[in-house]
Formats: sequence, C-alpha cells, structure tokens
Amino acid sequence: MTFCLLWATLGGALVAYSAEEVLMGMRIEKVNQAGSAIAVTTTGAEFVLGVKGDLRCFQRIPTSREVARVEWPEDVLPWRLGPQTEFSCAITGSGIRLTVQGDSLIILKAERDLRVKFNGLFKPAYHASKAGRWLLIDGTGGIGIYPVEAKADGQPDFQRGTWTIEQPMRRGDETWVSVFPPRPYDWRRAYTELAAHEGNSGQYAFPNDALIRSTAKHCQVLVVHSWFWPGGDRAPWMIPRFAFKNDGDRDEFKHMRDEAHRCGLKLIPYFSPFYYFGADFFAEVRRALDEYEVDGLYYDGIKGDFRTAYQVVRTTRQMLGDRLLFRHCSTDPLGSHRIYCPFIDTYCDFIYRGEAGRGGLEQDDFLRWTVSGYRISNAVGYWVYTGSTGKPGYVRQVPSREDINAAIRCEVRIPRTEIGYELGLAWEPGDGHLAFFDDYYYGELASIGQRLKKVIGREAFATYSGTPVQFLRSDRAGKSSESTTTGR
Repeated sequence: MTFCLLWATLGGALVAYSAEEVLMGMRIEKVNQAGSAIAVTTTGAEFVLGVKGDLRCFQRIPTSREVARVEWPEDVLPWRLGPQTEFSCAITGSGIRLTVQGDSLIILKAERDLRVKFNGLFKPAYHASKAGRWLLIDGTGGIGIYPVEAKADGQPDFQRGTWTIEQPMRRGDETWVSVFPPRPYDWRRAYTELAAHEGNSGQYAFPNDALIRSTAKHCQVLVVHSWFWPGGDRAPWMIPRFAFKNDGDRDEFKHMRDEAHRCGLKLIPYFSPFYYFGADFFAEVRRALDEYEVDGLYYDGIKGDFRTAYQVVRTTRQMLGDRLLFRHCSTDPLGSHRIYCPFIDTYCDFIYRGEAGRGGLEQDDFLRWTVSGYRISNAVGYWVYTGSTGKPGYVRQVPSREDINAAIRCEVRIPRTEIGYELGLAWEPGDGHLAFFDDYYYGELASIGQRLKKVIGREAFATYSGTPVQFLRSDRAGKSSESTTTGR
C-alpha cells in the first residue's frame, strides 16, 4: 500500500495518509485489456481507451450511459497498463499519463504539450464554470472537468444533445475529470438519520438536556457549533486547539454527549480545517475520536486548492471509518456558489450549502443542482436556510410551507434549529413556528419514507436508485426540479 505526505496547510503539519485505500465502497472493480484497448470499471463509472486513442466515459449509477468522449492526438498510442491497486490504475501513452480511481475520478497528466477535447453526449440541465473548470449535470448524473491551472472558460453550445470543451495542456499540466455519481445514494440515511444544528453563545454553547430531548423526538444526529471551543466563540473564529477551556467545559461536553447518546442521538461536534491555526489538525481529529468519543465531525470549510481539499477529506474519511462527516461548504476550494467538486463531496455523509446566498439562481435550481447531492456526489444535501431564503442577508425564520416543499421536491434536507447556531435565536420561542416545522416537515419525510419502503421493500431501501418525487402527494409535488439553467 502506498503512503503519501499531505501538506494540508493546516498549521503546516505534514500528514501521512494512505492514497490507495478503498473508502465508502468506491473501488476499481475490473481492468480489461484487448490489444491496444483498455477498459477500467469503477463502482460508479467505466473508462474505455479505444484503438484510436480516445477515452470514452460511461456513468454506471443509477443507469449505464456514455456521458463524454475525450480526444487528443492519435500519436498518444500505444496505451500501456501500469501499477494497479484496488483503488487506482495507472495507464501511460506517448506524452500523457492517466490515473483512474475507484471514486470515478480520472487524472490526466500531460508529459508534453497537447490539446484535449471533451465531447459531451448529454444536454446539461445545469452547467457552471470558473477558470476553465466545468460542472455539467442533468437529472441522471454528469461530468466535471477540473484543470489545476486556470483556463479560459470558452462558450460551448449546450442547446443540443452534444457539446465540446477544448483546452490546451502544457507539459506538466494536470486535469481532473469526474464522472458522477461515484457511489449509490443512501436513502436510509436521507430519511431516517436526520440532523439538527445547535449551539450558540453563553448558556447555549452546550445544548441542555431539554433541548437534546426535544431534538431526539425528530432527529437522530445532533450537530453542535463552535461556541464551546477557545476562539470559536468570537470573530474571527480562529481556533488554536480543539481542547476545552477548563475542566468545567470538559465535564459539560461529556454530559451533553452522554445525554445525546441516552436519547439515541449521534453527536457531531464542530471541527474546522479552515479556521484552525494550530500545529497538527489531524492529531486533533484523532484525539477527538479517541478521547471525546464522538460519532463524527462537523467540518466548517477547508483550506487550499481542490487537490488539497480532496486529500484532506479522504484522510478524514480514513480516520472516521463509518462515523459521520457533516461538511459545511461555505468555503469551497473553487470559491464559487455555483461550481463545486462532487469527488470531494462524495466522501461526506452530509453536505451543507447556502450560507452565502443562492449565487443568483432561482430557488429550485439552487436547491437541486448546488445543495442536493442526489445523483451528483450522492451525499445527503442540507440547506443553510438562514443565508439563502432569497431575501437579503441572514433571515432568522422558520422555513415556510412552500420552502419545505421545494426542499423535499429537490431531495434536500433542512436541519432542525430550536435555539440557533448563529448569533441571536433562530425564531421566537413559543410562537408556534417550531411546532409547525416539526409537524409538517418531519411528517412529510416520514410519509414519503414509509411509501418508499412499502414500494421497494425495507431491505432495498438503502440501495434504491429511483426518485422520491413520485411518492409525494400531488398537491405537494409542484413543478419539476429538472429545469434548465446556466451558471457562471
């Protein structure tokens, strides 16, 4: 097994991690070679290098289809198979090296100057680009193109069922190509492992017993914000160490954790690679998992470019095993509201987007294509409702019936917030709004979940690849979320 050193920009710490470990079931399933043609099958995709040198990219989840063909000069032939593991397969040609990974990511490395054409074979319902990086999605899945070096965006014609993006690669350039979704959607988690997000200043830093018990009536996961960490209780939110201020805080944390566990809740405390400025972030992660006995971590942002962010998330997933990763994506490595990296998101159980607004998108497009992970990363998407209601700034109010319907229609979840994780209460206590949310939102999810189980069977619930929209009552379904939009 190969080990790499990751310069994670997390206090300058060098971190050893296994680059070849299979995580969350995403692996190389088989490699076939027939003459000069090579086919590599992963959990979510298949990549076929043809006799003319082109690369055909197939999606496998939830259905099999060809999404794109990649062309370069024919003199790259012949292809030669290199080292293989359960997670990766290296292939070299004349002037180019390819690494196919089990998470349906293929990394192109130019060893000479050449031009590459990405020929898409589906009409995107959503597309977004920044600095030559492209995200192209329809209701079934899609493809992302991520050159490490910035490129011109160009103006592809997406009105037809085919399109072309052409980019130069200079010697040493690298481009990551992501076919998605790379793993199945976890319907069980989406409907029966629902999250609340709590924690605030002062007396609310540690959710009390009453709040924990109230949460447990509707949720199975309790995410707690940063207020109990030194530096996490005030701007600029820089945290030197994930250690308690005093023995009293340590005892309070243990009491909160134990009460959560007694109530059947998994406890997910705040950790942030972005706001951390101590010496060794991953040592802090290991201590939290071993000493604090938590059920996962809440990541608030990640530093670095998309390659570093990818390695940080994979390293974290290695350390977590089957414990939960809830990732707040307000500081995505691409610095955009509209384009992101499904190959990073897929290593998270939950993604959390929308704090900085909708990026000019209509509500359904924003929810379906940027918040929901369904048929994209296949992480469960959560909506930071306070930051993206469509009104200016933060809006501290309970989601409306219409907004709840939109979220469910777009396969998006909303965290329960009784006290609120930002300054100020989420809404006025005792005014009936929280009771409405609890009754309507959780009632709708329970109803849809029961119908899903009844139709597909309880054993198939976790691997079902269809859509839940068909199980909504007609007065809830509203308009289709598969509309066409453009993002820049």
